[in-house]
Amino acid sequence: MFAGQQCKRGPWVEEKTLGSGGFGTVVLWKNEDTGDQIALKRCRVQNEMTPKNRHRWQMEVDIMKRLHHDNVVVALEVPPELNVSKDELPLLAMEYCSRGDLRKALNLEENCCGMQEYEIRCLTAGVASALEYLHNKRIIHRDLKPENIVLQQVDDVIVYKLIDLGYAKELDQGSICTSFVGTLQYLAPELFASKQYSQTVDYWSFGTVVFECITGIRPFLPNVPPVQWHQKVCGKSPDDICAFIDGNNDVQFSKHIQWPNHLCRTMKTYMEQWLRLMLRWDPRARGGGLVPDNTGRPRCFVMLEHILALKIVHVLNVESNQLLAYPLKEENTLAYLQQLLELETKIPIAEQDILLASGISPEPHQSSMQCWSEPSSEEWVVFLFRKAGSAGTPRRPKQLPHMLQCIVKEPKTLLPFNDQRTAWAQAVFFCQEQNKDLKRLILSQRAAMLNLLRINSNFAKLKARMMNEMEKLMARKDHFKESLEFDIQQYNDQANGGVTSERMFSKWTKMGEDIEKYLQLKERISQVDQKSGALMTKIVELQKSPFGKSRQNETLAEVEARAKGLYQELRQTPKEHRASNMMEHTNMVQLVVRCVLDQEKAMTDLYVHLSKVMECRQELQRIIPELQSCCEEISAAGRQLTAHQRSRQQDIWMLVKVALKQAKPRMSRSNSSNSPLNSSGLSTGPVSLSSVASDLGSGSHVSLRLMEESRLINKGVKDVMSGLLKEQEDLCSLMTEMDELNLDILMTGPATTSTITTTASMPSQSKSALAISNTATHTTNVHMSPHNIWNARISTAGGNG
Repeated sequence: MFAGQQCKRGPWVEEKTLGSGGFGTVVLWKNEDTGDQIALKRCRVQNEMTPKNRHRWQMEVDIMKRLHHDNVVVALEVPPELNVSKDELPLLAMEYCSRGDLRKALNLEENCCGMQEYEIRCLTAGVASALEYLHNKRIIHRDLKPENIVLQQVDDVIVYKLIDLGYAKELDQGSICTSFVGTLQYLAPELFASKQYSQTVDYWSFGTVVFECITGIRPFLPNVPPVQWHQKVCGKSPDDICAFIDGNNDVQFSKHIQWPNHLCRTMKTYMEQWLRLMLRWDPRARGGGLVPDNTGRPRCFVMLEHILALKIVHVLNVESNQLLAYPLKEENTLAYLQQLLELETKIPIAEQDILLASGISPEPHQSSMQCWSEPSSEEWVVFLFRKAGSAGTPRRPKQLPHMLQCIVKEPKTLLPFNDQRTAWAQAVFFCQEQNKDLKRLILSQRAAMLNLLRINSNFAKLKARMMNEMEKLMARKDHFKESLEFDIQQYNDQANGGVTSERMFSKWTKMGEDIEKYLQLKERISQVDQKSGALMTKIVELQKSPFGKSRQNETLAEVEARAKGLYQELRQTPKEHRASNMMEHTNMVQLVVRCVLDQEKAMTDLYVHLSKVMECRQELQRIIPELQSCCEEISAAGRQLTAHQRSRQQDIWMLVKVALKQAKPRMSRSNSSNSPLNSSGLSTGPVSLSSVASDLGSGSHVSLRLMEESRLINKGVKDVMSGLLKEQEDLCSLMTEMDELNLDILMTGPATTSTITTTASMPSQSKSALAISNTATHTTNVHMSPHNIWNARISTAGGNG
């Protein structure tokens, strides 16, 4: 039912064939009612299978049903509609992993020279966890290869899972096996010699797969037939992790991962150490043995966990466009990272300007972990700029891989298919790296621009605050000046015969001179404002630049896509035609040259733009302290103006206090028959304010309301003084009238007769006393208060009536 046309069993419909091996075929089935999908593996040659192979098939089904691990494909129950009869070999139903197997991923053009570092991390973590789980279950996989590792997408993460345990074997008590199984290219050396082996054969296969995923090729002479391969590789040292044939047709071994690859140098160094454990020829030393602790875990798995737990910070030195990588710990400070950068880049710590991708500068006294981001498919980079200079230019062009150099020098040279594929794969890698370098530099420009805009935002707020505060200060200054001039005028008007103080007058004059100095501050702030406006204009122009747009590298992306297309065409050449259809490299070399030229032009323009951004940042950092200084001076001037206002208010209240103190005694004396009142009501001489300063306390808070009230009080005092003068005039007039009235009484009224009579009959001494008494009475009446005078006048009028 699997070999023919698409068929249907109940709600299950056959979708497609996923893969086919030596004995079995895996087909995808979909339930039309529920949408569920399963991968169903069935033996397609069961009538031709030997009892040993039938047993192996049955064992795979049994083992898969017992395993439960996130990195081992899940075995499911076979739907009744799809199941087979009891006399047939059982079917194996598994979860469907929609992203295909690892071989499919390695065949992608972008992975022709290896997978990205994040993908390597996910792959090694998942497969290592699955292998350790199987080994703890005393199961050897024995056929670990890219085709038996599938990819399942869970949310936004790719999970790598082991499948096809057809060659898996449960270890007996001796943990030794001798059967020759598995795929030749990934077999451990001891399997070629039919020697006894253990679970360490999976270590060799695992190391071989990981090396291939890192570089795109297997580690040891990938194009050499198995028998010759064994003879040549057996002489490697324990730490050799790869072998290749040089230009003299000699085998060369290396302890390092071949370039090109996509690993950062830190990860590359650690993975080399791990691969030296996994790819040892001696099976007893392979994997590093067991860790001497309570866990007793294999050293290779413990070491890999440590590598994957590393927190590596990637720093782009923008000046040279060089990507750096450093493993850091929680206790490492930012200063520690800066020391590492200084050693490698020769940029002193004082001149280092580090920016995160968001444009934020890391806190200098906090952990360096603020520069680290959780590994993901998106590359996170920290950017290092030099403070005191321009962005710089790359110090040297990117180096061409060896095979790519050969075809660039001789584009018409014909190479064997495998060498040509390697050379073209390196051309694709080179175009990828050129494009990636430009993207990183664009990200650095965006980080610098975001930082510039962030600083500019604070700068604009500070500038607006400065201008606003200056306008307020000048408004207060003008009002204070107007009030001061009015007060001085009023003071001068009442100084003749009023309250005076030379010290106060001098102080007020000094206040006027102080506030006039604010005009100089206003002029300097106007100059700073003009300079700030010009800088803000430059920043706006930078924002309008094409480099602020999201898409800037279409040309390099197009070149990279065309290079991938050429490589894909070459790789898909049928095997039977590969020997005869050798091609020139002209088209691929032209793409490489165009890539170099386009990147050079783009990066030159980008560095010019980046230099402008950095210059604006430097100008902002220089002008912001000026704005802050101006704001501080405005605040100081405002405080001075407030102090002057308070002092002047205190002086005005002192004047009021003195005036009231002088006015009250005279008003009291005017109400007393024994108190003389002069014509002015106040002292005409100068009065010292210090004599009454203690009566005022600390003064009131300055306000316009108090100023107005003080003027009203001054006016009231003047009105009182005017009233007193008028009353004195009325008093003089009344005195004249009373003199005339007394004369009339003495001459014509009834009292006159009595008085005369009384006087005539008095002795001479009594007459003198009466004269003195009358004189005293007259004198007393002259100095009476108006109120008493008006009472006396009314009383006399009543007597007449």
